[in-house]
Amino acid sequence: MAQCAQSAREFIQNSFGPMVAVLCSHDAEVIAQKNNLTFVEMARPFCRLTTEAHIRDPQGQVNSIRNMRIILNDMNSQPPSSAIVRKMLNDVVGSIHPNAEASKSIITAGNYNLQLSSSTPWFEAYREHFLQVTLPSEHEFIRHFIACMLVVSSNHADPIDQFSKLNQQQHQLQHSSGINNPKWLCPNIFKYYILLHDNTEGEEEKAEAVYQSMKSTYGSHACHLLRINSRSLQAAEVASIGNEYTANMPDPWSQFMTNNSVDTGPDQVEMDISPNVDSGGFPDKVTEADPEHMNDPTQPGEPFPEDDDSPNGPMPDTNPSHPLSQPNDVVSHPLAVGHEANESQTIITEDNMDATDGNNKDIVLNKLVGVHGACLTLSDHDRLRIFIHEFVVRGLLPYIEKMIRTLSEQLASRKGISRSFISATKNWFGGKRNSDKANKTQVDMGGKYLRESPELQMRRLGDLAFLVQMYELAYTSFHTAKRDFNNDHAYMHCAGALEMAATSAFMVGSFNKVYPSHYMDSAVSMYAHTCKKPSFATRAILLSTETLKARGMYGEAAMEFIRMTGEDSDLRSALFLEQGAHCFINMKTPMARKYAFHMILAGHRYSKAGQRKHALRCYCQALQVYKGKGWILSEDHINFTIGRQSFNLKQLENASAAFKHLLTYDSRQPAVQQAAFLREYLFVFQQQMTIAAQEGKPLEPNLPQLPLPIINKVATKVLLANAEQPTLPDNKIAATSVSFDQLYDSAENDKWFELEEMVVKVANKSALSTLRPSQKLLHSRTNNSQRPVAVIREPITVELVLTNPLKVPLMLCDLSLLWRFTPLDYEKVNNETPEKPPTVISNENICMNIANEMIRSQIIPEFELKANEIKAVQLSLTPESTGELSIMGIVYSLSAPLQSSSTVPPSTNMEITDSPSLKHSKKTGSSTVSVRGRQDVDVQGPRLNGTLMEKRIMTYGPDRRLDPIIAPPMPLLEACFADFPYSLLCGEIGQTILEVSNKGDYSLHKLYIASKQPQCFAFRSPNNTDIQSGPLYRTIPLGDREDVDEHVVNVQNLSCVVEVPLLNGLLKPGCSASIPMWIRGPEKAGIHDVDILFYYESTEENFKLRHRVLRHSAVINTTHSLCLKATATRGHIPEHNQGNQSLVVSLQGENMNQVHDRNITEFSLEQVTCVSKTWALEHIATKDKQEFKISGGESVICCLKAQHCKQICTSDSNQVVFTDGVLGKEKIVSYESPCSDFFFRSKFKLKEIEPPPQEFSRTSNNTKSMSVKQSLEGALEVDLTLLVLWKAFVVDETGVSHKYVGQHHVTMTMLDQQISTIPTAQRMVEQKAVRFLKDIDINKSDEPSSTVMIQLIKCSLQHPDHKDHDFTKKRLCTVPATLHLCNCTDKTLAIQVDTDTAPDNTPSMDTSSGYYVTPKPPNSSDFVWVRQVSQQLELSGNSSHQIHLLACFSKAGVFNLSNINVNVTRKSLGLEGEPVEQKKLLPSVITVSQTTNN
Repeated sequence: MAQCAQSAREFIQNSFGPMVAVLCSHDAEVIAQKNNLTFVEMARPFCRLTTEAHIRDPQGQVNSIRNMRIILNDMNSQPPSSAIVRKMLNDVVGSIHPNAEASKSIITAGNYNLQLSSSTPWFEAYREHFLQVTLPSEHEFIRHFIACMLVVSSNHADPIDQFSKLNQQQHQLQHSSGINNPKWLCPNIFKYYILLHDNTEGEEEKAEAVYQSMKSTYGSHACHLLRINSRSLQAAEVASIGNEYTANMPDPWSQFMTNNSVDTGPDQVEMDISPNVDSGGFPDKVTEADPEHMNDPTQPGEPFPEDDDSPNGPMPDTNPSHPLSQPNDVVSHPLAVGHEANESQTIITEDNMDATDGNNKDIVLNKLVGVHGACLTLSDHDRLRIFIHEFVVRGLLPYIEKMIRTLSEQLASRKGISRSFISATKNWFGGKRNSDKANKTQVDMGGKYLRESPELQMRRLGDLAFLVQMYELAYTSFHTAKRDFNNDHAYMHCAGALEMAATSAFMVGSFNKVYPSHYMDSAVSMYAHTCKKPSFATRAILLSTETLKARGMYGEAAMEFIRMTGEDSDLRSALFLEQGAHCFINMKTPMARKYAFHMILAGHRYSKAGQRKHALRCYCQALQVYKGKGWILSEDHINFTIGRQSFNLKQLENASAAFKHLLTYDSRQPAVQQAAFLREYLFVFQQQMTIAAQEGKPLEPNLPQLPLPIINKVATKVLLANAEQPTLPDNKIAATSVSFDQLYDSAENDKWFELEEMVVKVANKSALSTLRPSQKLLHSRTNNSQRPVAVIREPITVELVLTNPLKVPLMLCDLSLLWRFTPLDYEKVNNETPEKPPTVISNENICMNIANEMIRSQIIPEFELKANEIKAVQLSLTPESTGELSIMGIVYSLSAPLQSSSTVPPSTNMEITDSPSLKHSKKTGSSTVSVRGRQDVDVQGPRLNGTLMEKRIMTYGPDRRLDPIIAPPMPLLEACFADFPYSLLCGEIGQTILEVSNKGDYSLHKLYIASKQPQCFAFRSPNNTDIQSGPLYRTIPLGDREDVDEHVVNVQNLSCVVEVPLLNGLLKPGCSASIPMWIRGPEKAGIHDVDILFYYESTEENFKLRHRVLRHSAVINTTHSLCLKATATRGHIPEHNQGNQSLVVSLQGENMNQVHDRNITEFSLEQVTCVSKTWALEHIATKDKQEFKISGGESVICCLKAQHCKQICTSDSNQVVFTDGVLGKEKIVSYESPCSDFFFRSKFKLKEIEPPPQEFSRTSNNTKSMSVKQSLEGALEVDLTLLVLWKAFVVDETGVSHKYVGQHHVTMTMLDQQISTIPTAQRMVEQKAVRFLKDIDINKSDEPSSTVMIQLIKCSLQHPDHKDHDFTKKRLCTVPATLHLCNCTDKTLAIQVDTDTAPDNTPSMDTSSGYYVTPKPPNSSDFVWVRQVSQQLELSGNSSHQIHLLACFSKAGVFNLSNINVNVTRKSLGLEGEPVEQKKLLPSVITVSQTTNN
């Protein structure tokens, strides 16, 4: 919040004070110049009264005067021209700048926190100097001389005569009519006679005698003997050498000497005697030994500004007769010449002075020049104060008191006669009409008053009263005068009276009256518009705004400042706009946006006025409001202007920072403007680095930071491998590994980690205590808390996402990664010396050649980013040594788009030189500026949210994806697949070759493959590479088949991890191996992803990296082939071979390809193999070797019989039996690879989904019930798998016929349960109605399922299928039937057989056969059982029983004899409940025919 150093009352008092002219003789000036000061300069610091003075008003009341200031000016000085005044004011403002260490205040205005300077000294200096250089005018007397000091030295030959001459000179100058002559308050001014005495060189008796003569002549109140220079020249010289003067003596002149450049002349010591002065007593010309150093404020030792723009030559508009118009006549310093004591006056020239004395005086001059008051002591300072005090109190104030009394008496006597008569005459003769007309035209019609006119006398009275602080009298006088001036249309006088009346009202200090601000408004309007006097309007604004701010009316003050802004003065407009902005921010409710807007306007006007520093400061202040608040275009304008102004002021760092802000976000500027911004930034940045290179002070220890392009640091990816895939023939595909294009899936990533954990357990025979998953691709979603491990001499690729926010293209040249590397030898850990820190190597310094030997960096010559383009770039590094690597960012050369010939860079006089960080290329008709720099990529880690403190404070964890550890050499596996079958039929077996090669430096071993789909592939021995020749399966002719069809094969261990067979178990560096491989298509049609993880280890121990992995994802597209459905049921019970059970296996094959699919012609079932521990297929012979071919849309059903194996394998044994059922012309050896391999691998899924064993209660009841349940369920289990081998005949689009082979596996575990290779949609189970009553919880978990309970007894009915009978002879026909019952369990069962139970009329479906059975009506007498209709029996475990029945028929027809119910009581099983009805018999039909006798 800017505040002035002075209050409003102090400012007004200092601005207006009694003006006193000073006329000095030449000898007096010589004495004063011993102190390097003129007489006016010497007395000026003491011109303020330090004590209270008193004066009486016209009524005789005593008024106190405090802090009265006397303004001394040389009478012979001439006012400078308007051009010089403008230059002086401009220099004053330009020489004062805010101190960086100055106190600043923080203003909170809404959402803005503004840091503002506490003061504006440049405005105060402008205001002070503006009031000093304002020329006195005829319409006021406040700046007219009221008194004159006549100064003569006591060394003069005749001081009294010299006083007389000076008096005459003053009188002549006062009463002449020159335009530039001084103006006087009245003809008879107060004159004060001063005898100046030099205490070291003057004669005391002579001075005292002359002083007494002066008092008798002029009076004691108008005379003063001033004694100065109490210190001798030699003492001053000694003090200047020892710096005693500056240390012990005050310097009250320093604050006034800075005003030399704008003073009106009295401070200029260049003066000469007037031509009217007698030349007999003074030389015609006085010169000094070193004239160029005379009164030079820029000499060393003087703390003044370097630039002194004060006019030292003749003024273009001065009077030629004035002494200042003679530039060749100068006044010398008295110490620069030698003179004899017995000579009163001599002509001093370089020709007649003594050489020795002249040299001594020159030495003293050189030592004392620039030191003010060297010959003055503290006593002399007190004498000067006493001199001013006596002048004011004894001389000036009584004179002013007398004048005020006289003027008051004169005005009082004239007020009732003259002025009232004249006013009445004017009103009578139409003065009012003329006044209205004048007000409309606003033309100054007055100003022709005589000096003794009552109007001017009233104005003179008001000015005198104002000068001596009689503000009430002054206000009354001004108020009276302004009405008279207004009536006379003297608007210049009226404006002055209004201005001073408002000021006097403020100075009265009474707040009972409302401040007449409208007086000041009218005064400003009259000055500016009517009278065309902008200087007086400016003065009125300065006074008005101070009074308004003192009363807290900041809004009105701001409006006053703004109204005086115009095109006539850019400097004044800039200052006033800035002050108006500060008024807005000082309001009760600060207006931040208005403050910023007017600061921008002020900065613009400062720039037009040539005040670049102030313009820069204003724009920087305004930026605080607009920055980050959405004012994008305004912020662009401010930053661009700040950059330009900073560049012009050689503040290249600030200019570069400002232009940088124009390029770091999405700008709304058009493309042409953005291109200009970019060129400006690059040009300034280039100049900045050029100057730094010339001075040997680089901008930064390393390369500078560049703002473009913008790096999306979060999207940074690191690939610890080569991003480019090797080039292979068309029939080969490399392992996919990992790449930047892969989308991150946490479930997918966990799957790979799980595979790695599984293979590590297998390879190391146990799980590792700390397993760190291998991550080759690191990004924002991976765990980057630990440093990744890379391998020496293997590339590290970094992908960065670059964004061009501009609408113009960007060209990045020589783009590479920026890194820092610390070499460490991990193989010799114990030999390291902790005392010696490791050497850090970096490519930040391009002169370090060793960096390229440690790390080989990829360099992209040109990388173009189009307008608003987001593009990824991949850069790689290849370390050549072990250690710790840190990737810090990128380094590149940024180029601007080509500029047209009309675009000119900012003007500068600095030469562009070559530098390692600069490139300046020239093309035809264009010039491209390229700057070498860097951008850091410091990736922020994830936010921590584990503890309460981390939740409260935003804490982020480490992200070390860019800090890899370079490990010692390791083997590097590369894998590819030759002729990989991407498209297969379901169950089809294809062939491929896996080619693995070691590109590393060490040998690899323990090569494993881990996959969640091991059923899809199998390996052959690496020695047998003849995979492409011969059939896929080994076949045997049918005629040569062996007698024994059962082949016992050991069960293969099923696992997700498979060891890849290698020759001698290892793969040496640079070697490769080809491994035959079979691929089987999954049995479900569609697209399948088969994930394969290669695991391998190095033969050499590596502490940093124990193993490595390689990922591969294969995509296999399978299409429908065959749908196989199989059901195993118990066979019929043999009559004489009880207990020897058999199975009837029903196999149905359906071609899933439709008729319109022309690519598939037909399938052929070649062989059915049974794999089981218990069951074996019997030989199947087809009639005439008929093949089982299935065309599109067709199906075939075949029934197979299974008997118990001859070589029964126990359930605990690790063996199975293969028995073949050949359907084709040749027998396929199914117990060999790959048929047996895929069979065993197909069991892997089943093994995974086996439910875990249930925990049972230890109570006896539960143990008994579970044993019953297990026993009953075990009776229905069937461990039998059908391995169906088939061929497919395919015709492709080109008409070429192909033959493919494959196999399906149908595993049956339960009797009478249909198994399909293609899962069928299950019927939706109807939900029971919601009941709100709690059901009784009946624990049935210990009871076998209903499916098991209805199959405890195997029933079969044996009877003839045809019976002939003559019902005409015998009415009833009886047919015997035998019911075979077989207990399928090892428990003794109580059985109830009921043949008399009539079934209901509802057709029922036999779930086993699929046939609908329609029973007879219950009262039908066509068929009935007549023997053993109902009986009960017990059947021991695994035994059979026969019941002989007799069926009786009453007529011919077809009858179903299967309506027999067989129930098993639950009590026989130790269970409770009703008897369980067993599974119904299969339909058993008999035909009864009517026979006729011929």
